[in-house]
Amino acid sequence: MMRWSFALLCLISEAVLAAAPGYHIVDRIPMTDGWWDYVSFDSVHRRVFAARGNGVFKLEVDSGLMDYRIVPGSEGRAVVPLPIGDLVMTTMAGYSSAILFSGEDGKVSKMFSLRQASDAALWEPVGKQVWVMGGHGEISLLDPVKLTQTASIDAGEPLEFAATNGHGRVFVNGSESASVIAIDVASRKIAGRWKMNGCEDPSGMAYADGADVVLSVCANKVLKVLDAKSGTELQTVAVGAGADAVIYDATTKRAFVPSAFDGLLTVVAVNGPRDVQVLEQVPTQIGTRTGAIDPKTGTLYLPTARFGLLNKLGWPEALPGTVQLLVMQPQAR
Repeated sequence: MMRWSFALLCLISEAVLAAAPGYHIVDRIPMTDGWWDYVSFDSVHRRVFAARGNGVFKLEVDSGLMDYRIVPGSEGRAVVPLPIGDLVMTTMAGYSSAILFSGEDGKVSKMFSLRQASDAALWEPVGKQVWVMGGHGEISLLDPVKLTQTASIDAGEPLEFAATNGHGRVFVNGSESASVIAIDVASRKIAGRWKMNGCEDPSGMAYADGADVVLSVCANKVLKVLDAKSGTELQTVAVGAGADAVIYDATTKRAFVPSAFDGLLTVVAVNGPRDVQVLEQVPTQIGTRTGAIDPKTGTLYLPTARFGLLNKLGWPEALPGTVQLLVMQPQAR
């Protein structure tokens, strides 16, 4: 979801994979060639899903069984397991669509055609709908039971990743204004547009329930901490370069920020609204920028690769045979 720059070429190299006192790499699972974006963990069925350039990847974590393309697609952006049977929603920017499918066998229930290239998505539990963020600012609300689009909201600027507090408010990063946009679910109206000072090109986001804060990562190596009710900026935390995701673990109240340009994972303790502290920065691999966590074991799953030259679209190309899923675990849970 982030915009890559030429600076990545200058930094691409093999990372030094040293043992770390906390999180460390325990496995590398080979994946097929091609691009990836956001990753999710289905804690009910214990599966990892990754949105890929050509569809959706699935890993059954307990058995190790993989389906490299359970659903075909084009320019996958997000993939969201839903608390409805075994349904999963993925967004495909290449089709300007959202695809509802079975996590077991990939059977498609519905392809929703959208007016804008689809990007981030989330399950909103109050209205029991999937919110899909359009690349140019339109938010589409999709009902996975009735298989209909129920509404759209104009956020007024390009959108990045989104999160919800689960109690009637949705947050999404506005990349143009470097703001967190807060939306009231009941009225479907924008409740706030909270400018983040000193933030460039925000992308990844998470909501930390215990502290009631929004965590938003910016391209200029900072993680912003905002009060989820008022939008007040509470803290700025230093993270790595080229971060594109904030992965939050409600069990340990920790957030994880993988950064692509320097190959680091920043582990952050969210102790309270004004007490967000970096616990450690551990090596991953250059290019590692998104991922998901298994809340039961604390295991992280982070896609990565080694890269070559930029393609015609200005994106670095993953070298053949190098795309893999890094598996990281803490020394002690």
